[in-house]
Amino acid sequence: MRIGVLCFGAFKDYLPEDAEGNRWTPEVPAGSTVGDVVDALGAPRALVFGVLLDGEQTPLEAVVHEGAEVTLMPPYSGG
Repeated sequence: MRIGVLCFGAFKDYLPEDAEGNRWTPEVPAGSTVGDVVDALGAPRALVFGVLLDGEQTPLEAVVHEGAEVTLMPPYSGG
């Protein structure tokens, strides 16, 4: 199934070449979790500060669905 992934901050460094800007639209197996999506990027789960699934805060264990939009945010820094 196809989902959308929006990456911010350091997560953008893990986007594959076929990403468009900060958006990636991978095919993932049915039953995949948000954590599986992070793993598919090759990003460390420890980098995850905030996760949204269709605009709602969610844990890494949440299961994604066809057409879901996952937003990945690292810890904020700067001032």
